[in-house]
Amino acid sequence: TLFKIMRFFRKLKWLFGTYLMPRHIATVKTENGILSFDNKDRTLGRALNINREFESVMMKRTAALLIDKGFIQQSENNTVMDVGGYIGMSSIGFLNFGLFSKALIFEPNPNSFSLIERNIKQNSFSHRISAFNLALSNENSNLIMELSHKNFGDHRIRQDGEIVKGHYKEEGRKVIDVNSISLDEFIENNSEICVDDVSMVWMDIQGHEGKFLQGAYGFLSKQKIPVVMEFWPYGLLRSGTTKEEFLSIIKKLFTHFYIVDKELPGLKEISQVESLFDESAKTPSGGYNLAFVNKN
Repeated sequence: TLFKIMRFFRKLKWLFGTYLMPRHIATVKTENGILSFDNKDRTLGRALNINREFESVMMKRTAALLIDKGFIQQSENNTVMDVGGYIGMSSIGFLNFGLFSKALIFEPNPNSFSLIERNIKQNSFSHRISAFNLALSNENSNLIMELSHKNFGDHRIRQDGEIVKGHYKEEGRKVIDVNSISLDEFIENNSEICVDDVSMVWMDIQGHEGKFLQGAYGFLSKQKIPVVMEFWPYGLLRSGTTKEEFLSIIKKLFTHFYIVDKELPGLKEISQVESLFDESAKTPSGGYNLAFVNKN
């Protein structure tokens, strides 16, 4: 009852003390860390303000599972690669939870990236987190990013070609240009960054995951580390990745996966991703959080 009362007052405070105020950067102390965000973000900003955490239960459960099963090798400089970092809440959370020692964050949106830099500093992680204002894709290029007016974590890389109408009215979104590079080329160009310490990729890039995997094939083939990602067929298809392309790259890189939304996930054969894709593609919001692993 006390929790419900506190949550109710947080909703009121969010609405009248944050969202309806002139545009500004709001800051709250959350379980993940001290986080600043745009007060006009009606989805993730609202959730951080009201819930005072972001995916903390899933983050802890997933990391514990992968460590227990031997898929994450722990070391002194254990590093998480955060692809699509938004404002840094995942990387900062992983470090504050004591699950990783360091983080690499990639975020192409300049406004979100400035918040990442701010959040790194105010959590005193400047010596443990390196951030890059880049999209990780399958090519070194300039890409178009469409901006959601409601959920600032749903800014997306738009596929080339004709703009088709979408369930979320994506065709009407404002767009900006962002820089992209493949992870393999980034590693080749930045030899001073020790990627050998990366023991997990944590990724949420709104459907661009297939393009990332294509551009990270060399690294992931060599390192064989787990990749935890939002699996969202609607977003994957809108990004220009076909079902066949996604299944092909996934089957080349991994042997099994877990559905980490579940409290006690079982290890599934990689071939089962296809039926999961078909099931999830039936609705625009259909999807899961999956941890892809390689048992070989």
